[in-house]
Amino acid sequence: MKISGKISKFFFLAATVLFASGLSATVQAEEALLGASVAAAQSKHALEVTIPEFTLNGVALKQDRSKPKPDAFKDPASRKCPPFCVEPETLPGATTIRVEDFAKMAADISAKKILIVDMRTPDWFQKGTIPGAISLPFSDLTGPEAKVKSKIKKLEGKDIIAFCNGWWCGQSPEGIKNLVALGYTGKIYYFRDGNQGWVDAGLPLSTP
Repeated sequence: MKISGKISKFFFLAATVLFASGLSATVQAEEALLGASVAAAQSKHALEVTIPEFTLNGVALKQDRSKPKPDAFKDPASRKCPPFCVEPETLPGATTIRVEDFAKMAADISAKKILIVDMRTPDWFQKGTIPGAISLPFSDLTGPEAKVKSKIKKLEGKDIIAFCNGWWCGQSPEGIKNLVALGYTGKIYYFRDGNQGWVDAGLPLSTP
């Protein structure tokens, strides 16, 4: 009977693992379909939007979709979840903006009334960012409160536009959530399109 009990327990555990594996595979398949759908919608907007020429932080910007995209942004629909999952369209405490809004906000950005904040890791920042953006990695906004507050002093309490690589990147959403939790007083804009939408719209990245 003891042996039979062990066998039954083994088969129960095996069945549980198989069920969980099947469920996980189903969830991943659903995420893949959702990711492809979101990628198509996001890309369609960015690939079709028309933005007038504007100057941002001293850099004259004009749409040009003829230039090749950086490898990281060529095929967003192919990214696997996890880790590249669909991020929410809105975040509590933040206002979502689109790529065309930069032209409308350019004067305030250039006057330093609004800071563009790249919340990606430093290696990504060095590869190319939105002109005039400052680096504040999302990882600097986690940990002891005193340490985090020392990091966000560079924001000077100003309004900010936070971004990362796009709808499939969870770095700026994480950073924004932490800023809101700390009671950041400046207005926070969430640029969900991120670098993906920026290059899809034919706008150039700047190397720090």
